[in-house]
Amino acid sequence: MKRTSLNDMVYSFEPLKIVEPDPNHKVDEAELQKSIQKSKEMVAVIEEYKRKRAVSNS
Repeated sequence: MKRTSLNDMVYSFEPLKIVEPDPNHKVDEAELQKSIQKSKEMVAVIEEYKRKRAVSNS
């Protein structure tokens, strides 16, 4: 496959391997909920920053 460089990083475009998920995998629901909450908080901070920036540029 062809190798390509972008911003000093070299990429080799090779086909992806398809992997089947383990049907017996169990998710830690408490950790999942904490991760979802943290993501929502980060999105809220970003939206607030964008809102303040838009108001200051007006």
